[in-house]
Amino acid sequence: MRYKYVYMVFPRAYSKSFLSILVLMCRCILYPGAKLFVTSGGKEQAAGIVKEKVSELCSLVPALEREIDWSRGVTQEGKDYCKYVFKNKSYFDNIAARESSRGKRRHGGLVEECVGVDGTILSEVIIPTMNVSRRCLDGTVHPEETLNKSQIYVTTAGWKNSFPYDKLITLLVRMILEPEKSIVMGGTWRIPVLVKLLDKNFIQELKQDGTFNEASFDREYESKWSGTVENAFFNGEAFDRNRKLL
Repeated sequence: MRYKYVYMVFPRAYSKSFLSILVLMCRCILYPGAKLFVTSGGKEQAAGIVKEKVSELCSLVPALEREIDWSRGVTQEGKDYCKYVFKNKSYFDNIAARESSRGKRRHGGLVEECVGVDGTILSEVIIPTMNVSRRCLDGTVHPEETLNKSQIYVTTAGWKNSFPYDKLITLLVRMILEPEKSIVMGGTWRIPVLVKLLDKNFIQELKQDGTFNEASFDREYESKWSGTVENAFFNGEAFDRNRKLL
């Protein structure tokens, strides 16, 4: 909530989507007239995540449910689109990571599973939607507000030498230079197991499975990005992914 730029690399069952949607709802309540978005690799995927988490949060915290205007035609929940409008005229919805989103205007947003989002679309279409700051109820604009151009990136680890990894390094450097604006966080499967969100037996069975892939496990549950040795002559993992053994 306190940072303009947040990058979170967490494994499954870490409640990363749950917490991120909670942040969007709190921002909508605290900043009247806020326009926020959620995007992901697929529009239907983003809509499914948002609907599931909003329903769960409203069930757990009825005060959040009472902040939303559930009037017919105001708040919308469809197969590939959902929009939650609050009583103070704030709202957040899901937008597609495609050219069709060009020209839309939002004040901040959440990029879900950014390893699956095209870097060019994110840079040229999604991020430019946040070029206008929120106008307060008295008509004034405060560009320094944390809400304005706020970006939350949530993902499991992926491959190095990719746009999501470059964005992670960019925000890591920014966290050092501007610690009040940017933060990068990460975690492993151990925390979800500790708080009973993930079954330890499930992790053990994954490791004992005959098809166990250490690199894949490191990405999905240890939050380690896969990559090659720096300045290597060729990418060994590219060979491994494409090799066919007789």
